[in-house]
Amino acid sequence: MVLSLPDGNDGTAPTRQPPPNGEELWKMYTDFLQVKNKLEKSCMEKEELLHLAQQALAEEQAKRETAEKEKQLLEEKYTQLQQRVEALETVFQESMAQMRKETERERDLRKQNEKFQRLETQIKTMSGNKLKIDYTSKTTENSYREDTSEPSCWSLICELLRQLISLVAKLFSCI
Repeated sequence: MVLSLPDGNDGTAPTRQPPPNGEELWKMYTDFLQVKNKLEKSCMEKEELLHLAQQALAEEQAKRETAEKEKQLLEEKYTQLQQRVEALETVFQESMAQMRKETERERDLRKQNEKFQRLETQIKTMSGNKLKIDYTSKTTENSYREDTSEPSCWSLICELLRQLISLVAKLFSCI
């Protein structure tokens, strides 16, 4: 807001001579012009300061908005990474469970194989190598050959062995 009064010299005290009877009035007029010039200068400085403050506020607002956008992007990225981690944990847990099952299955198969080998060893030691087992042909009753020197015990053992081998064959055919 600028007031304009005719002063004749662009804001400086007037140079014309006051009338002799209005000297006091003239002094008040020049004082008023000086106050007016100071007020105009003060208003311009305030407007400039206000403009600078508005610019700084606008820059600060832009920085806040940029920081908020970056924060939102980082939160989205964090959420995506969190989901990936959870998915990887799930896959890991499933893989570990599957590996445990496989390990347990292999352990059971090894135990069964060891039992089978022990039985086979016991059969060989009990028969004194008199009983021969043919693994290449199908399991039939004619696959076994018995030494007839001890017919009573051997016939029972042979029958039990046939049943055992057929059960083992069924077991391995299922696996």
